[in-house]
Amino acid sequence: MKKLLFIALLLCATTLNVNAQDVFKEILKTSREVAEDETKDLETRKIATFKYDELCYLAGKVRSDVLRDTTDLAFFNKTITMLNEQSYAMHEFVTLFVSLITHSKKDKDKQVILAKFREASINNPYFYDKDTELVHAYYNNSNYLTQFSLDTDWVKALAEVKK
Repeated sequence: MKKLLFIALLLCATTLNVNAQDVFKEILKTSREVAEDETKDLETRKIATFKYDELCYLAGKVRSDVLRDTTDLAFFNKTITMLNEQSYAMHEFVTLFVSLITHSKKDKDKQVILAKFREASINNPYFYDKDTELVHAYYNNSNYLTQFSLDTDWVKALAEVKK
C-alpha cells in the first residue's frame, strides 16, 4: 500500500512539473505566434517579440545549470518552478504596463508610468548578468514600448510596480 501511495505521489509531482513547464512553453509559443503574425499591428508584434526574447533569455540562463546536473530531480523541479513563476510574472508585468499606458490620456502620465516600470525592471536583477549590451537591448531602445531589462526578477518587479 505504501509503495502504491508513493508511486501515486510521484506521478502527481511529475504532472505538476509538466504543468509548470507548460506555462513557460505556452507564453513562449503564444508570444512567438503573435510576433510572427503580420495581421497584427506593429506595436503588438514588438511587445510579443520582447516577451519571446525575454523567455529565451531566461531559458538560456538556466539551461546550462540544468544540463550540468540532470540527476538532481529537486534542482530540476526548482528550476522549472522558477521558469514558471518568472514567465507568468513577466507576462503580468507587461500586461499591466500596456494596460496603464493605453488608458493614460496625457503624455506626462505615460512618461511617469514608463519610468516606473523601467526602473522596476532595472532595479530587480535576477542573474546579475554582466553582459549589459544584451541585458539592456530593450531598455536602451526607444523604438520599443517595452523598454525593460532582460535580466529582471519579474516577481519582484511586478510587486514593486503594484505598490
